[in-house]
Amino acid sequence: MKSKLIKREGTDMILIDTDGEIIYDDIGNYRYFSLGMNSAKGKNVRELFLDLEEDYPLLLAARDGVASENFEWELTTRRNIQFKKVGSAYPLYDGDKIVGAVEFASFFYSKDHIGEIEQHSEHILYRRNHTKYLLDDIITADPGMEQIKTNINQIALSDSNVLIYGETGTGKELIAQSIHNCSRRYSKNFVSQNCGAIPANLLEAMLFGTTKGSFTGASNQPGLFELVDGGTIFLDEINSLEADLQVKLLKTIESKKIRRIGSEKEIKMDFRVVAATNEDPFELLRQGRIKPDLFYRLAVVYIRLPKLIERENDIELLTNYFIDYFNLKTDRRIQHPGAQIQEIFRSYAWPGNVRELRNVVEGFFAFAESNQLSPEDIPAYIRENVQNCRKKACRPQNLTADLAQLEREIICTVYENNGRDLAAAADILGISKQLLRFKLNKYESECI
Repeated sequence: MKSKLIKREGTDMILIDTDGEIIYDDIGNYRYFSLGMNSAKGKNVRELFLDLEEDYPLLLAARDGVASENFEWELTTRRNIQFKKVGSAYPLYDGDKIVGAVEFASFFYSKDHIGEIEQHSEHILYRRNHTKYLLDDIITADPGMEQIKTNINQIALSDSNVLIYGETGTGKELIAQSIHNCSRRYSKNFVSQNCGAIPANLLEAMLFGTTKGSFTGASNQPGLFELVDGGTIFLDEINSLEADLQVKLLKTIESKKIRRIGSEKEIKMDFRVVAATNEDPFELLRQGRIKPDLFYRLAVVYIRLPKLIERENDIELLTNYFIDYFNLKTDRRIQHPGAQIQEIFRSYAWPGNVRELRNVVEGFFAFAESNQLSPEDIPAYIRENVQNCRKKACRPQNLTADLAQLEREIICTVYENNGRDLAAAADILGISKQLLRFKLNKYESECI
């Protein structure tokens, strides 16, 4: 490698069976392989790398019983991160029968390359199909989102059209790319087009292509449907399509044929359509803004993505995930936020959803002076919004949670306003010193 190699601390261990399936792993940082992974167990070792050769020492040990000590191997992960791997691989036996192999290895990687992951992935064909997201990139501990991930594996088995509904920033394209990369079409192109980003006449030309002479300046140009032949086309903000374009799109989806503007020739295409809307599609139907025939043709499979506030357990998970990501990218060591920041984040509505949370975390790396974050590092508009909402109780959760939050705020305020005098605070609150001490221990992090 041209740039300086950095050794990641520790030694990884991977245990595979004779087919290459990982049955045990101890990997230092799964994000080098696929952002969102927390275990490689159950995956095939070939899934971790691009074009892993069959004479790779670990595979050789599992297949032929050949041990390799102190081997050196250059590999590229699915994230296009280049490694130099130094390790040893040994076959495992049950009697005289080879049952698998084990590898112990250290990784040497390019610090410069790590810092360019995001920029690199935007310009290089990830998996050679214009995508950069896999199913593992859906970071969640929310049962509803976990079910969506499970459903994606099933959805990917068919060629049925998909309609995704989710507010801005909920991850609609992430879902669309995951469907494509789990499907038989993964080796073909994935093409994305925001239907609300350009005027209708230009959008028609982009989707269906043009014929020379069809209008001033027109040339023979293929449209996106032609470019995606065999793959998946993702049409975002389908709710912005004008009525006549909806009709043409419906005909194209039904016939699997396209006709360039100005041409009489129809071209047979093979594609899957994944569409998305940031408005409730059933409300769009009621308002007459989407044609029923188009809706039912698109919504063969329907996915509703929850808002971030509906995935409350994911707020802290995603916050820490993004901090880890930007630490890796910027070579900083910002620590995960404490209880105060997490409480503010849980109390905020996040109208921009996951995208807004990501941007807020990225802002920490631009403005935070210390690796230890404080509430002052949170954008003022979020802190002010949370304060106002607490006063107005504008984001109720449930009675138990609301009462607990109110009790915490009252106890902490009275305790602080009385110079942290336990007896004085207990007297004002009308409770015993013992009970107050118990509650202060419970709310210690919030009251300090």
